[in-house]
Amino acid sequence: MNFAGLYDMPATDIARQMYFNVGGSHGFMRWGIYIFMFAALIYLGITLYRRIRIWRQGVGELRTDFPEKRIVAFIKYVIFQAKVLRESYAGIFHVSLFWGFIGLFIVTLIIVVQEDLTELFFHIKFIYGNFYLIWSLAGDLFGAVVIIGLGMAIYRRYRLKPSRLDTKMIDTFALTLITFIIFTGFFNEAMRIAITDFPKFEVWSPFGYALAHAFSWISKPTLETMHYVNWWLHMVAAFSFIGLVGTDKLGHVAITMLNVYYQNLDNESTKTKYSMKPISPEVFETAESFGVGSVEQFTWKQLMDSDACTRCGRCQDNCPAFLTEKPLSPKKIINDVKAAMDERVPKIMEAKKAGQDPAAVESKMLIGEHILDDEIWSCTNCAACVEACPVQIEHINKINDMRRYKILMEGSMANELQTTLSNMENNSNPFGFGFAGRGDWLPADLGVKTLAEDPEVDFVYYVGCYASFDKRNQKIGIAMLKILQKAGYKVGILGAEEACCGDAAMRAGNEYLFHALATQNLEMFKTYGVKKIITTCPHGYNVIKKEYKKFAKVGVGSDGAPLEADYEVYHHTEVIADLIKKGVIKLVEPLNETVTYHDSCFLGRYNEIYAAPRDIVKAIPGTKIVEMSRNHHRSFCCGAGGARMFIEEHLGTRINQFRTKDAQASGATKIATACPFCLTMLSDGANELDIQNLQTFDLAEYVYNAMEK
Repeated sequence: MNFAGLYDMPATDIARQMYFNVGGSHGFMRWGIYIFMFAALIYLGITLYRRIRIWRQGVGELRTDFPEKRIVAFIKYVIFQAKVLRESYAGIFHVSLFWGFIGLFIVTLIIVVQEDLTELFFHIKFIYGNFYLIWSLAGDLFGAVVIIGLGMAIYRRYRLKPSRLDTKMIDTFALTLITFIIFTGFFNEAMRIAITDFPKFEVWSPFGYALAHAFSWISKPTLETMHYVNWWLHMVAAFSFIGLVGTDKLGHVAITMLNVYYQNLDNESTKTKYSMKPISPEVFETAESFGVGSVEQFTWKQLMDSDACTRCGRCQDNCPAFLTEKPLSPKKIINDVKAAMDERVPKIMEAKKAGQDPAAVESKMLIGEHILDDEIWSCTNCAACVEACPVQIEHINKINDMRRYKILMEGSMANELQTTLSNMENNSNPFGFGFAGRGDWLPADLGVKTLAEDPEVDFVYYVGCYASFDKRNQKIGIAMLKILQKAGYKVGILGAEEACCGDAAMRAGNEYLFHALATQNLEMFKTYGVKKIITTCPHGYNVIKKEYKKFAKVGVGSDGAPLEADYEVYHHTEVIADLIKKGVIKLVEPLNETVTYHDSCFLGRYNEIYAAPRDIVKAIPGTKIVEMSRNHHRSFCCGAGGARMFIEEHLGTRINQFRTKDAQASGATKIATACPFCLTMLSDGANELDIQNLQTFDLAEYVYNAMEK
């Protein structure tokens, strides 16, 4: 559509003079722009180079593989702001600022293309007529979007003042600088329009045109002087912003983009999401230190994480330890790592330059001074922090690396955990029961055999420690086996040949013990040619599905042969939901209860199994399903993950009680779980709080009771 035709003038006259009132296209001011631009870019380059040198003092780590996947992740999290938008208010103003600035950058870039390329070398101008009108409108609209975002950000930070935001002077400076850039830009436009006597076509710059009337009473000579000064101020502020996008608060503009690109790609696939990287057995033979006891022992990407943190506090707002008055704050952990890095790493670099031993550099201790032991051991590994972080910071692996150091290098841990790990080592279960009795729970009338007796089965039920030794959870195992038998499946177990899955050992930091347990189980799977495994424990499901397969690539068996992990793992909710969907089993007995389902962290966030458990509840006649306030990816941990199941909770409010109150507030009379840890913790929570009408059962129990026998 020919918008320029609305005005009785040549299309080439529907334009503006570039570098108006500051010397024209070939005036000194044009070269002034080049000077400031190169100065800003050089400063930005130097700033980033200094930070990169510091990061490179960390341990090497491959983060340059699969560039196509990294570009896709970059587009998802940076361009489309996928995680930022999970919070409506904060998401809207962040997106407004981001896309508003992107738009203004493109508008400015178009000027550069014309003035410094097509017009300069080929005497071709294209910013006129229709293009000029649309370009002008776009510039105004993008500027307005930024102002909306700024207003929302300022109101939130200084009026609403959410507790998670620890406002510092640099935050105020950043907002002030951005506000100054936008308003001086609009003032430039408004004064130019007023000086040029309000050309009719300039209504396509609606905000600048309206603002121009505020300057119309000022004499032209005065207005020209004001415009000249304002133009310089705007330019200096804009290039200052560019120069500072690698520094402190504004640094997240550049560094978070790098951080997203170099993120852990494992977290983009449910097959590997939030999995830990096992220490190679070869490292145990040669390394002098394990885990992280000093900041330079983090990888370069872990150090980059600490610079990428924007201190938004989303991790903290979703952390069960923090919300129950524990000393742990994921945000504080990341910023404490940054403080340790900024204090110690430059000294290490100076020591290396001087030919001195970097290990002799004196600084505050990472663990004990920057980060306290109670912070490290309060973590449940629920991954709510990683799930919430909009810039893909990896909190848990840092905590677990420090746990590795505490256990493997110092032998330091809670007394209860020491007993638990000793039981795992001696009897292959955390309770200390004799390993030979691991299959004694199995009723003879079920007709289920061990693989040693009959290896030809459809599924191997990896029972796990809780269903093997805990009487309450044994009922779940029995219910599950009866469901599978009803469906016509032949199922076997390993019995005494089954070892603890080792999840708690690994996440507590005892990597050596994990290796032993994983090796034993993998050898058994290989011996019997196991191809399909069912678990009723998300922790066993997750570690056998993910960490075992990683470990098999680097580990060796007791005979020195390479390990194998050629199997598929299914959680019992996946299998049950599929059986119901296909009509293999029919649910006919009504429950007549209001049920709320608790998302296990290791089933939900770690493996994104959200629909199957809810489909099961909905399929039970007479059930009304209600959601807790925190559900799906925002579900609140029961408090048992990350080996916390075996460590007494001495600090703050008990996490299981906090979560039980969530269930009570939903109005439910029954809680459905799909994890033995969750069942135990929520049952205990109801008892501790003396909540009478709130019972907890596993989904397998609900299904078996409702099933047509």
